[in-house]
Amino acid sequence: MTETKETGPGLTIDELARQAQVPVRTIREYHTMRLLPPPQRRGRIGVYGPHHAQRLELIARLQRRGYSLAGIRDLLQAWDAGTNLSALLGVEPAQAPLDETPLRLTQAELPGRLPALTGPSLRRACSAGLIQPDGEDFLVRSPALLALVADGTAAGIPLDEMLDLAGTLGRELTGVAEAVAGLIVERMLPPLEASQRLGDLSALFQRGRHLLLQAAASTLADRLATALLLRSGDAKGGAELRAAVEHIRVGAVADSAGNIGYATRGDV
Repeated sequence: MTETKETGPGLTIDELARQAQVPVRTIREYHTMRLLPPPQRRGRIGVYGPHHAQRLELIARLQRRGYSLAGIRDLLQAWDAGTNLSALLGVEPAQAPLDETPLRLTQAELPGRLPALTGPSLRRACSAGLIQPDGEDFLVRSPALLALVADGTAAGIPLDEMLDLAGTLGRELTGVAEAVAGLIVERMLPPLEASQRLGDLSALFQRGRHLLLQAAASTLADRLATALLLRSGDAKGGAELRAAVEHIRVGAVADSAGNIGYATRGDV
């Protein structure tokens, strides 16, 4: 072990590899790809600090979420340079795609996406808003929700309960949508009209819509992780469930300047 001015006790590359449970060659590869900052030099020895270990864990988390090493490199370099994600993608915040393209399925194709969806269950799915009749076909407003219901039933959850979840989601979001619509119509439109700025409405709505969608996604992800951790308790498989929640956490926090840092336990 070596003392460093910036980080205190330091690690050699072999010690870092053992701690992070990755091969030494992987660390060298990350250096080559500029994924990992270079170590501090103490004579001929490279010394690594906690920030290197945190960066390795972050890379592992992003890989588990499906990011390629090249994509992770671009993200990390942008964050390190204080660039936000929208600038990295080359779009304004209000232009970033969050919505889904609705899916049209024929009556023959629908069972292929959700085999249990027949007869009474088909009518329940329509009532829950999961699918919508469209002539002889069906429209799926959220293909992701259909896939979620299919995954849930495949994992052993009864279809009726998954359809109840879809219906609950629709009702709760309808309440949110009505509240937001009320604010727009009653609070936003009058001052815009009074100041003859109704021409700004399209841009304001476009940005606000994106921010609302992103806020809903982030908030739901946070609440879901919290609820799972709270309910895991003494349940059978609770330890594995808590590990799974930790497994999918990104584990990063950006400051107001866009610099990335390591998340503390409890950040999701």
